Amino acid sequence: MTRLFFRFYLGVVIILISAWLVQSYVANLPSNQNVNVIENALGGGVRLARNRVENFWHEDPAISVPNYIQVARNFDYPMSVKSFDEATWLEEPYRQRLVDGDVVLLGSYLGIALFPQTKPDKSIADELDLGDQLNSVGTADSTPPTESIPRSDTSNSNDGESRTLKIAGPKYFLLFGPLPRFVGASRTQVTLGYGIVFLVAALAIAILLRPVAKQFRAVEQAATSIAGGDLKARIPTQSRSQDLALVTAFNAMAKRTESLVRSQRELLQAVSHELRTPLAKIRFATDLIETAKDDNERRKRLNSIDAATEKLDLLVGELLTYTRIDSNASEIPLERVNVWNLIQEAIDFHSPLYENINYSLTDEPERLITLAHPESLARAIDNLISNAGQHAKSRVLLSAQLVEQSILIQIEDDGDGIPEEQWESVFEPFTRLNSDDNRGVGLGLALVQRITKQHKGQVTVSKSPLGGACMTIQFPHNSGSTKH
Repeated sequence: MTRLFFRFYLGVVIILISAWLVQSYVANLPSNQNVNVIENALGGGVRLARNRVENFWHEDPAISVPNYIQVARNFDYPMSVKSFDEATWLEEPYRQRLVDGDVVLLGSYLGIALFPQTKPDKSIADELDLGDQLNSVGTADSTPPTESIPRSDTSNSNDGESRTLKIAGPKYFLLFGPLPRFVGASRTQVTLGYGIVFLVAALAIAILLRPVAKQFRAVEQAATSIAGGDLKARIPTQSRSQDLALVTAFNAMAKRTESLVRSQRELLQAVSHELRTPLAKIRFATDLIETAKDDNERRKRLNSIDAATEKLDLLVGELLTYTRIDSNASEIPLERVNVWNLIQEAIDFHSPLYENINYSLTDEPERLITLAHPESLARAIDNLISNAGQHAKSRVLLSAQLVEQSILIQIEDDGDGIPEEQWESVFEPFTRLNSDDNRGVGLGLALVQRITKQHKGQVTVSKSPLGGACMTIQFPHNSGSTKH
């Protein structure tokens, strides 16, 4: 049980860890679509802020810083000014997008270039020295640019006209952030969470495996007991919903094994007893041959030996048939047969043997074509008719009919019948109603029962209205194609 639990639990843990790693990998994959969504959603406000910053540089420098602070207060996150020259951490693709005037997501920051297309003819930093003041509005760890922020110079030139100097690219950019983010779980919380999940999984697996392991132990104990000779050992059954299919199958197998072993033991005992009688007769007759006074007496002794030998041969043949039918029960080929014809052939064979017995058969041949094993079914019918002929006084009544998708064959006689307390035991091997009756070997009805079971049916005995016994064979009717 412990080994089974650890194997199962280890498999579940591996699956959970694999799922966690895959989920983490997928969650950390960069998503251009998500980046574009953030840039587009926040880009409008960032551009407005840039325009405000660019515009107030055209005003009196004394109010530039207050204006800058006023712009920064519109955001819930810091705003600072950065120099392209000092931003060595800025990768080229992001730098180029900033130069092109795009709003760019830089990790947890948003950036946008100042004056992306123009540059003043001279820096206002010499006049205002606002670099440190402007950068102080940003985050405490932001590094202020070393140069003043450029702006478009719209002052009059010598010729009295306003002019703007074009340059190749901007020198400064606004940096917004770090942006507000959802607060994730800490490493300790994640570890604790997975620990709880694994613990709950362990408890759940233990609870689920407990009844399974209990039944496995029961299977092991029952198998050990059966191997030790206790053929009655079974697995205790619980409710049908809790029992494994293995338990039901094992108990069925154990029951079948017990039945086979018991049957073999009984058969061996019965065979030993049945063989003893003809062998004793042969031995006794052989001894008498030596002391025979004349040929007639010697001939009688030889005839006795021949009769005992014939009885042995019949016994061996019946035993072989009995064993063969049992071992090949699931392998018999089925053919379309007319049950009525099989009964009529058996009557034609036994009528000359019992001339004082009147055999009568109900005529329904057209309705009794079914799938069966012809030789086996004919043997069962023949045994029942022979048995009825031996015990009947004057009449044997036979009927065969189709009843609710079942073939029903009944053979009745007007003999002395079978006592009700022997209706079940009469089908056991070597069972005789009369111990003085030496006709047959006592396997006829046992063979009938096995043949009937081969055909998924049953044979029963009851009292006949004629006064004797009524033997009934019933098996499923099947009119399909032949099976081999």
